[in-house]
Amino acid sequence: MRARRLAAHAAARGVTLIECVIAVAIVAALMSIALPSFGEAMARARLRAAAQDLALDLGNARLESLRQGAGIVHVSVRPGTGWCWAVGPVAGADCHAPPVGTLHVARADDYPGVVMTGGVDTRFDGRDTLAPAGFAAEFELPQGQQLRVQVTPLGRAIVCAPQGGSRDFPRCS
Repeated sequence: MRARRLAAHAAARGVTLIECVIAVAIVAALMSIALPSFGEAMARARLRAAAQDLALDLGNARLESLRQGAGIVHVSVRPGTGWCWAVGPVAGADCHAPPVGTLHVARADDYPGVVMTGGVDTRFDGRDTLAPAGFAAEFELPQGQQLRVQVTPLGRAIVCAPQGGSRDFPRCS
C-alpha cells in the first residue's frame, strides 16, 4: 500500500523548470515563423477592405441619387499620399474639411499601408439610367498586390485584380 502511494506521488510531481523552458522556446520559435505571415495577411485584408469600402460607397451614392429623385451625388477621389474619398452633394469635396451634407469620408489613415495609386471622380444622377462607367480607383500594397474598383454602365461598382492571381476577385478586363 505504501509503495502505491509513493508511485502515485512521484507521478503527480508536476512540470520541471527545464520542461517549461523547452516549451517556451518552441512557442517562441513558432511565433517567429508565424508573425511575418500574419503581417502580410493583415496588409492584404486592409487592401481588400479599402477596395470593398469604396465599392460600397459607390453603390450607396448610386442608391442615394435614386432616393433623392433628381439628386446628383458625387464621389470625390483624391489619390496620392494622404489619399481619401468623399461621398456627398459637392463635386471635388475636400476630404479633410468635408462640406455640410457629406455622406461619408474615408482616408488613408483608416487603411495603414495601402496606397491609392490612381482615382477618378464619379457622379451619380438619379435622372439618368446609365452611370459614367469606367475606372474609379486603384489600390496597392508595397509588396505589389493591387486591386481596382470599376463602375459598370448600370452603375454597379465591382472590385477586380489588374494582375490577376487573386482568389477573392476576378481579373480586370
